[in-house]
Amino acid sequence: MEHYLNRISEGKNISDHLYVLKHKDDDVAMVQVNLRSGEIEYVLEVYLPEKLPVGCDDGDMPELIEWWANRAIPDSRRGIQQALRKLNEKTSLTLMLSSYGLSLIDHYWLQPIGEEEYWSERNFFENAFSDELGNLLTDSKRINIDAEISKFSPSSSVNGEMKKKWVIDNGIRYLMKVNTNDYGQQSLNELIATKLHERTGWNNFSPYRIGKTTVDGVEVPCSFNPLFTSVDLEFVSAYQLIKNVKIPNDSSAYEEIIKRAVNYGVEESVVREQLEYTILTDFILSNTDRHFNNFGFLYNSERREFVSMAPIFDTGNALFYNNEFVPSGVNLLDIPVSSFRKKEVDLLQYVTNKNLIDIGKR
Repeated sequence: MEHYLNRISEGKNISDHLYVLKHKDDDVAMVQVNLRSGEIEYVLEVYLPEKLPVGCDDGDMPELIEWWANRAIPDSRRGIQQALRKLNEKTSLTLMLSSYGLSLIDHYWLQPIGEEEYWSERNFFENAFSDELGNLLTDSKRINIDAEISKFSPSSSVNGEMKKKWVIDNGIRYLMKVNTNDYGQQSLNELIATKLHERTGWNNFSPYRIGKTTVDGVEVPCSFNPLFTSVDLEFVSAYQLIKNVKIPNDSSAYEEIIKRAVNYGVEESVVREQLEYTILTDFILSNTDRHFNNFGFLYNSERREFVSMAPIFDTGNALFYNNEFVPSGVNLLDIPVSSFRKKEVDLLQYVTNKNLIDIGKR
């Protein structure tokens, strides 16, 4: 803040760098944005601390800066640098800023000082959006790269490594993931996981279907899963919930996530049951990527509470999709994972009710 005031005193005009962080139409905070990088540089004032994103509750500047950066497409996503050059954007964050930082995950956005915009007129839950940016980011349709491409799309605020975009089909919003590697197995794995959940009778999962698209003239598989947030419900990842929590020596990340979720209003038994079920089905499918951004909770910001766990989603990195040789014998119990523990088999220690799945079902 002192640095900001010094710049004002030097007579430098930075009004075009100032934005209001909004939650729907509520002014939550004023921030200064670096227009070259798209990064939040300073949090100048917090107006409504109770409306800050989960995990940024105390208004600390580093937390809000990290939260904003994590909304964007990662630099490691294949093809993103070429797409940014075509769009004349410096970074994924400046691209996201072209859509005010709006997403289909939550209800936050950045409004430039001096502009008067309204949530009802801009949000992607209720308003249509162009498919041009999504097509470019996924190479899924031919576009005229010499024409001006609309950047106003929720596809600019979808993180993760795989190429993906949001689409609208018969009024329903779907996340489309394009899988050009490993013979498209990740997309197929999502369908297999869907069938597994259906067979077990589990209800809280995101159903995937398989489609096809064309990338560089080659037909490739893709997956579609419907939006599970809404104008009333936001997604809060387990990472957001626990990232600033100092875990006691006599506890674990697993227990602390449950404890924090209970503090936000979810019944402990509900959280434990879904986490245990997820561990068991991930073990069956050998899903190696249940990191803390790949599960979470549905949040009602008006009541400031979790209403449920989010549906189970993102099970593509399963069934040895990128293994040249399928492990066998004792090697099947030595599979590394990105989750609560480093090895898949060690996750089973968290499961207290092994009857959650009837392995006799066909």
